[in-house]
Amino acid sequence: MTLSVSPPLRIAAICGLVFTVIVFGGLRMLGSHGSGGGSTSAPHVIRHHPFGAAATKAPTKTATPTKAHTAKPKHAVVKPKPLVDLTVVKAALAAGLPQALAQALGRSKTVVVSLYDPYSQVDGTSFAEAKAGAALAGASFVPLSVLSQRDVGKLTEQLGLLPDPGVLVYIRPASLAAKIAGFADKETVAQAARNAAIGQ
Repeated sequence: MTLSVSPPLRIAAICGLVFTVIVFGGLRMLGSHGSGGGSTSAPHVIRHHPFGAAATKAPTKTATPTKAHTAKPKHAVVKPKPLVDLTVVKAALAAGLPQALAQALGRSKTVVVSLYDPYSQVDGTSFAEAKAGAALAGASFVPLSVLSQRDVGKLTEQLGLLPDPGVLVYIRPASLAAKIAGFADKETVAQAARNAAIGQ
């Protein structure tokens, strides 16, 4: 048995097939355009990626160290050096005091002198206590080695044999206010310096 298809029916079948291909093809293309539209948003996400250009610009926007550099640096407070009263220095030198002691009297009204032997351990402790005592009293400090003729020669002429260790307290212009023979702690030295300053 043979089946014959009429020409109009054959044309209709071909048209249906073509229509089906066009419809499915069109849907596929729309689907691909839809996925392509989704991909266009990807560059927007990449632009905000932390390793993108936005990340490299971010530190410059939020960098505060540049402001810190523009701020004026704070200067440390520097205490001015005490003025030297040359009149007092000349008077002390004229009175026969050593150069170091005369200069100290030119800078301060009260001066603590530590007499020490640089080779004696006990004298080293006495030296440290005398220096600390002068600081407590707000007086100047002058160390003089008993082994140096330049340091103590003139004082020996005036005072005779000097104590070793010992402390001398001088006030302006060239007066000996206190003499301590032997070891003296910082409190004793400070008190002697304060008493000398009051007696001026």
